[in-house]
Amino acid sequence: MADNIIAQLKNIIVEELDVNRKLEEIDEEASLFEEGLGLDSVTIMEFIALIEKCFNFQFSDEELSMEPFKNLQVLADFISTKLGTV
Repeated sequence: MADNIIAQLKNIIVEELDVNRKLEEIDEEASLFEEGLGLDSVTIMEFIALIEKCFNFQFSDEELSMEPFKNLQVLADFISTKLGTV
């Protein structure tokens, strides 16, 4: 299930966010921030809104820490847990 979620997250990044990346350039182990994909705070907020819309859930305030957004693998595991599909 996490692989499917990772694929959806990669599609969101490539199709919806202005990051100028190709699908095959996105490593699910790379940081979403500066040293990895280079997402800034505005892009992360846009990404969060798109994730909520795509997967039909809301992040709670406590969940909006840096931890779930470490990389796509961690984020996919977090989303799986939220969706009850683990």
